[in-house]
Order: sequence, then structure tokens, then C-alpha cells
Amino acid sequence: MPLTLLVPDLLAPADAPEAMRGLRLPALEAWLVRADASRVPLTGSRWLLAQWGLGADAPVAALTLAAEGGPREGEWLRADPVHQRVERGGLVLHDATVLGLTRDEADEAVAALNDFFGRDGLEFAAPSPDAWFVRVPPGELPRTHPLEDAVGRNPFGMLPEGAGKLRWPSLFSEAQMLLAGLPLNAARESRGMPAVNAVWFWGGGALPRELPRPFDRVAAGEPLARALALASGCALHALPATLAALASHGAADCLAVVPSLVPPMRRGDPEAWIEAARALDRDWFAHLGVALRAFGGLRLVLPGERDTAVFDLAPAARWRLFRRARPLASHA
Repeated sequence: MPLTLLVPDLLAPADAPEAMRGLRLPALEAWLVRADASRVPLTGSRWLLAQWGLGADAPVAALTLAAEGGPREGEWLRADPVHQRVERGGLVLHDATVLGLTRDEADEAVAALNDFFGRDGLEFAAPSPDAWFVRVPPGELPRTHPLEDAVGRNPFGMLPEGAGKLRWPSLFSEAQMLLAGLPLNAARESRGMPAVNAVWFWGGGALPRELPRPFDRVAAGEPLARALALASGCALHALPATLAALASHGAADCLAVVPSLVPPMRRGDPEAWIEAARALDRDWFAHLGVALRAFGGLRLVLPGERDTAVFDLAPAARWRLFRRARPLASHA
């Protein structure tokens, strides 16, 4: 398909507030009803990884670290900063979107982690304040769960488990205690900000030597899409502000990843999510007809709670004028 638009978190989950579930996006809905629809049994980022022939155990850490210009040698895990707090009678994990970490805070935390865990052969790095990594000794990679699976849930059924010398559940707990005592968290709490009180280990492995190239070019600022494009030799472009500004480049297959709904969904901010969704309808979906003519074919990929909805639009879809639009939530 010449143009594929991947829009994570547009299909609200079943337990989302009614204002999100009831949101109408007229421009998008008018095109979804004209498309050939299908479902793929993949959720979250798994559809994106599958385009490069990767599964849920993909070495996301090594790929995204390399895209940040970090080291390429060895086996790496993401060790992302997270915030845990008691909500609705249980512990709930939140990712770095709620933290707003500064460069100095990240440096202080990573220095403390390296001082403490260096004895275990672990080497932490933070090329950006909200993306942390750890190099793991040979043979010590644990089995993990992606961060996106743990966000909004109690994490203790998803802690890392290893078969080597390192006891990963204990390392998780030790990191919690270490971070809790850092001066940066005392300062954050005095300002009413959430504490950095854990790191989430996931996405382990070594950098692949070779990946397939499923697209000619990728337009994205989202870290995983950028990393996959760079690792496979796809031409990488910045994501424009609107669909109308996305150049077709002839018959070249293009993937555009539009992630503006992910931060408000991760923060649990329905008002911001609704505002961002309406902006997408205005700036992106209102131009789908123009894009269909320019690219000659268009695929909309909307990951949902249970699977991923895929909507294929061929040029003939422009003439399916008499189909009644359905609410966005009916496609979830």
C-alpha cells in the first residue's frame, strides 16, 4: 500500500470515559465506512514490529538505543523510569509521560543506579531523560513484559524473570528502594510532582545485524518507528503537521506514524485526548481524499485493546458515497 497511516490509541478501550467512547470524528468516520476493513490479532506496538518481521520479544532496547546514537555492542534492556502509586485500592504503574523528568534528574538517578548495580555487571545509560537503558552481562537477559502492557495496571504479575545468576524481581525491588531515597525525589515531592520510584525492564536483546525493509520511507518522530527505519535502511523523514504536507514521492511505499494520542492516553487525561483526536480529524483525516488521490492507495491502521483494525482505501473508495457513517467507537 503506497501510504500507511498508523494512529495508536485512537480506538478508546471499553472502560474509557463516556466522553472518549462517544467522541465523533466526522472526517474520519466518512472514510472508514468506505474502506475494506479487516482485523489483525496484534495489539499496541506489535503491529509495527511485525512489519519488520519482529515479535513481542523484539530487541527494542538495542534498536532504540542505536537510534539515539548510543552504544551498539552487547545485550540491552530498556530500564525506563516509571511512577507507581495506589489507585482504586491497588498499585498502578505510570510511564514517564507523567514525570516530566529533567536532564539533571535523569543523570542523578542513572549515576546512583550505576553505583549500586555495577557490582552486578549492569551498566545504565539515559541518552534522553525519559528513555533509560541498561547493558546486561552475557546470559543474564530476563523474560519481560513490554512497558505498554504494564501501564495502568498493577505490575507485580509482570516482573522480569531470569534463568541466570541475577534475580530480576529482587533487582526491581532494590531499584525501587534506591530511587525512593534520592534527593531528586524529595525535591519533586516538595513541588507536588510524582516520584521516580521504579524502572521497568523490558525489550531485551542485541542489535539485529539485518532487518527487512517493508517501506521505502518512514515519516515519524516516535522512537520505535524511527529506530526500525534507521536499522533497516528506510528513508526517515520528520512527521509533518498535517497530512496535506506529506509528500507522495511517486510510487514509494510510505509509513507515517501519528502518535499524538499516546501521551494523553498514558496519562489518563480524557480532555487532552479528545482535544488531540479532534485536531487529528481536522489536520489529518480531513485530507484523506487528497492523500488517496496523491498516493493511489491508503491504509489506516488503528491498534485497539484486543486487536488492530486495518482499513484499506483504494481509489474506488471515493465513489462509495451512500454508505452511512458509523461512530468511531463501533470500530473498536
